This record gives sequence, C-alpha cells and structure tokens, in this order.
Amino acid sequence: MKNVTTIEKAKAAKRLQENEDFKLIMRSIEDDIFATFKAVNIGEAEKLSNVHALSHGFKLVNDRIAKYIELAIFEARKEEISDE
Repeated sequence: MKNVTTIEKAKAAKRLQENEDFKLIMRSIEDDIFATFKAVNIGEAEKLSNVHALSHGFKLVNDRIAKYIELAIFEARKEEISDE
C-alpha cells in the first residue's frame, strides 16, 4: 500500500462523512447494534459484552474518520503559523 498523506486521508474521510450511501449504511449499522442490545436479556453477560464491543468498534471508526480530518486541519494551521 502506498504511503498516504494526512491531507489525502482527511479528504477521503471528509468524502465519506458527506456521502449519503455511507451515512445510510452507518445509520443502519448503528440501528442493528442497538436492536441487538435491546434483545439481550438480563444476565446474558457474554452477549452484552459482545454488543458493547460492536458498539465500541463502531464508535472507533467514526472517531478515526473525524481524527483524520482534525489532524489535517491542525497540520494546515501549523504550516500557516510557520509561514508567518
């Protein structure tokens, strides 16, 4: 795999965030995770733990997408400051 720059990652992440198909799929996944959570019965610790792991993984994907964008903004501002 080629070495991807921070700016390239940020642009790809931004396109994903704005893509209607991606938003639909992410909402669907989130709904599926919540439905799975609601179906866990009291005392089913392993199932609850698995759903929690799914939820955490889903959140990590969203957080990483946002982080790529945030890092590119930070780098751009850092370059602006160093140019002054």
